[in-house]
Amino acid sequence: MKKIERLRYIRLKLDSLFLQLVAGFLCIIVLLASLTYYAVSVSKDNIRQEIVKYNTLMLHNTMENYENHLEMIKKQMVLFYYSEPVQRLQREPHYSTYPEVIKDIQSWVTNPYLYIDNIIFYSRQHNFVLEKGTSTIPDTMFNVFMRSNKYPIEFWNQQFEGAYSNRVFPAESFFSNSFPDRKGELGEYIPIIFKINNNQDFYMAVFLDAGKMYEAFHQTIEEDLIIYNAMGETMFKRSSSDPFIPLNNLKQHGGNDFILDHKYHFYTTGTGSGMTYIHRLPVEQLTSQTRLNFTMVAVIVAVIFFSILISFFLAARINNPLKKLIHSMRSTNDDKPYRSKIPEFEMISGQLNDKDKILKQWAFFNYLKDIRSHESDIAKLKFSDKSFVFLLFHVLEKKHASWVHGSFQSWLYYIKVFIEVKLNRTFQEALTIQIEHNQILSMVFIDEVEDLQDLLSNMKSVFDHDLDSGTITIAMTSKFNHFNQVPEAYKQVHERIGNRRLIDETEIVDSFSVRPVVCGFTKEQDKAFQANMKEGNLEDLMLLMERFFAKWSSQAVSAAAWMRFADAVVDRIRQATPSDIISPRTLNEILENSEEKIRECVTTKELEILLLQWLKKISEVIQEKKEKKDGITSFVMEYINENLADEIYLDTLAEKLNISSGYLSTYFKEKTGINMVEYINEVRIREATVLLVESQLKILEVAETVGYRNITSFNRMFKKYTGLTPNDYRRSRVSHSDNTG
Repeated sequence: MKKIERLRYIRLKLDSLFLQLVAGFLCIIVLLASLTYYAVSVSKDNIRQEIVKYNTLMLHNTMENYENHLEMIKKQMVLFYYSEPVQRLQREPHYSTYPEVIKDIQSWVTNPYLYIDNIIFYSRQHNFVLEKGTSTIPDTMFNVFMRSNKYPIEFWNQQFEGAYSNRVFPAESFFSNSFPDRKGELGEYIPIIFKINNNQDFYMAVFLDAGKMYEAFHQTIEEDLIIYNAMGETMFKRSSSDPFIPLNNLKQHGGNDFILDHKYHFYTTGTGSGMTYIHRLPVEQLTSQTRLNFTMVAVIVAVIFFSILISFFLAARINNPLKKLIHSMRSTNDDKPYRSKIPEFEMISGQLNDKDKILKQWAFFNYLKDIRSHESDIAKLKFSDKSFVFLLFHVLEKKHASWVHGSFQSWLYYIKVFIEVKLNRTFQEALTIQIEHNQILSMVFIDEVEDLQDLLSNMKSVFDHDLDSGTITIAMTSKFNHFNQVPEAYKQVHERIGNRRLIDETEIVDSFSVRPVVCGFTKEQDKAFQANMKEGNLEDLMLLMERFFAKWSSQAVSAAAWMRFADAVVDRIRQATPSDIISPRTLNEILENSEEKIRECVTTKELEILLLQWLKKISEVIQEKKEKKDGITSFVMEYINENLADEIYLDTLAEKLNISSGYLSTYFKEKTGINMVEYINEVRIREATVLLVESQLKILEVAETVGYRNITSFNRMFKKYTGLTPNDYRRSRVSHSDNTG
């Protein structure tokens, strides 16, 4: 009998939930361990072959990319060399033929898929070099603009004697010595020279960007790559460590892959160019998989051991609470259902008790994000019959606020806590969140708006004590009766916050607030402003601005209207300021971060002072420049402004002034602080910004109007000076106008 009881006890234990869980976990562990071992065993023999096959294929793709590209470049450049403009330049070189050839060069250079950085035509008889940007003498070109240690000017002179029609030379780094105090790196280029065999006077040199070609054509992770030509010269090289094996020693190893010096070498030879491409891979990467098997065994054993321990632990974690829960359910009465002895259940119970509040917050967030789902419909029912309003607290930091024991964000946090406490004391279901870095939104469920207005008046008196740190505007919506109206309420509260005024006190904006008016210059005032701006008449400008602010400061003008007016003044300053007196760069330095500074103004007085400061600085510069006005620079600036749509050459201007182009360039830079090319680009881009905002011209038409024949060059230059593309700039100005309107 005792033996039967013992067997029954053992059977009951074996059927227990704990042992069932442990057995289930162990089965999963054994199955996963077996599968892992099998996968490692099967894959170890294939890994090396796959890596070799992969690297061989990638090197072959790299070779084909280089070969196809070089062949395509040769064909295209031969056609270009024998084109009519180039042949005319060779026969009768003259300034009048330069623009057409330069334009053709730029069309090749700006094609991103050709990787051509520059094309140079060199005439020994006429001693000139023509490239993508200008014409110059050979000494300046190869010793200043494009200097190389491997390819000095003697090298380029020797190529006239070479007996070949085209030839690819090894890649080399080029740099510019335009500035004596520093060397400007241009890049690593592969030169290709095209010429006629019996012509010892004229040839064309094409410079391919070796770095961009490598990034586009090399398709393996390792950077070890070298390209030899048929004579064993290194055409291009990217190596992270040891030197490569010479080409003459390559054939000794046989096959297209071999191991040397702990590196796996892969090589192939192009059929068109005869160049050999070599890629290296550390042997450790191939053999690491074999070593990994020994490590894997140890890891698998350790994982199995810890998995068993974790299985027992998890089984106990699942089993014990259930045992206690069952015990608690059996031992407690109906008044206290299985709570007192189970902490986990107490936590679940507490969360269930807070379900209503969680659902409200969750629904609130979802509605603000415009989320629609089945669950949100459930949460939405909790608010369906309750009236509510939105409160938006807009906090603006004072410019010279001193944060001795904190920061603006810490002060904003205390403001948020204060708002939550004040609202929840009177309206227990109120929800408060921070939606922007300086905006706090509250949703308040109310029956009577008057109770909330009294509370806001009390909060206003508290906020007014912190005016040294910042000003707070409170926008309150109308009362809404259904939670479906949340999007409408959210839109209304943001519209009302835009009606705040530039005053140094806490303001409450609600349906009873006076509708703000729009302020701006009259036509006569606008004409007077632009005329005085051009002449730098500071006294007249200050009088005009003071009268304007005196008229409008006493009226209910919203902050948004003042910001629009200030932005318009800045635009008028940029348009009216004469570029031949004050350079665009100087103007940009004075008006730097103008939008940000305008929006930091708390009162109309601060805004007035800010605008007057800008007017004073610009007027002083204009007057100073007028006193120092120079005849040569004035002529150059006037000519540039009047001929923006045309090609403007330094040589043409120098010829009109009867001086050398080198002297004119140096003189202009000395007088204005900016070289002529930069000045032309700045004037063109500034005119383009005006046309983009004030006209309906297409981007291409704007580019042609200000003198850019290539839309790619226009886009690149526009983004360089404004930080935006033309399309983005036009959209941002239109969007800004709509938002502030």
